[in-house]
Amino acid sequence: MGVLNSRQVDINGHAALRADSAEFQCNFGRRAFSLEHDLAENSLFSLEVLEDAADSWAKLGKLNLVSVSMGQTRTDARFSEIAEKSSISGAIRDLSHSGSYVKISNINALNANYEEVLQQALRDVEDLLGQRVVPRITWAQMTVFLASPNIVTPYHIDHEANFLCQIAGEKDVWLYDPNDRELLPDREIERFYLGDLNGALYREHLRGRGRQFRLTPGVAVHHPSLAPHWVKNGANVSISVSINFCMRELDRRAHVYQVNALMRRIGLRPSPPGRSVTGDTVKARAIEFVGTSRPKNYRDAVFSGLDRLRAPYRLAKRVVMRSTR
Repeated sequence: MGVLNSRQVDINGHAALRADSAEFQCNFGRRAFSLEHDLAENSLFSLEVLEDAADSWAKLGKLNLVSVSMGQTRTDARFSEIAEKSSISGAIRDLSHSGSYVKISNINALNANYEEVLQQALRDVEDLLGQRVVPRITWAQMTVFLASPNIVTPYHIDHEANFLCQIAGEKDVWLYDPNDRELLPDREIERFYLGDLNGALYREHLRGRGRQFRLTPGVAVHHPSLAPHWVKNGANVSISVSINFCMRELDRRAHVYQVNALMRRIGLRPSPPGRSVTGDTVKARAIEFVGTSRPKNYRDAVFSGLDRLRAPYRLAKRVVMRSTR
């Protein structure tokens, strides 16, 4: 596709994730931990090639897969406050002085070389765990983050399990326990799973509960699903690659939170996930029954059932609003 395919790209340095297998097996999906990777020397992730990738998505009309925004300097900033930039052209070249943040999503779908990196990383996860993981994955992608010096990614949570691999520059990542309900109450998780990216609220007085990880080229950190985190870029342009994926057990938990949020809206007091196997099963199946069984993207995996449940209500609301005009 475009310039990217016409350039000779080195893929000999595969996406090997290296870690102590005992530590990996003990902590994967539960706690944050650091490890090493082999992506930093791979020319697929040079600024020049990544600029081609961003331009290729734009030329294909996939503007939803490339975002350029003004960088933040506050940990507690809301994603709704972040101003999007309209121009992708030159955004990556200008990173050293523009105070910007660039996100290239699902880059593996753009080019087979990136897809091979993603698949190798998933094979590495299986090797380190000593068990199959891929059959439990409902959606996987590789995302590239590029940031100007000293930019902050505000405090937030993500649904996916993630390995954040540093390619160039340095950054500090603060990660928190996803099971700390004083730090991350169930109601905030429910809001997140209703589609509110700002669902998790930063609490300055609990800042000390986080673990700080210094990422330099060749170093990675594992983010468990729902682990609150924020990121501070160093003094140079930063390039990071995220290997992130949804899993059946994570999607099912998300669906329980979605049903709980809907129940709470009608005055009920639902039990959080993990209290009742039977209750969780009934709730999750209610969402799964109306959702898609073959997700084509993150939205399908996590929100397709909720979107379909909401559709009649939204349609009725539009009809009522039109009738009152």
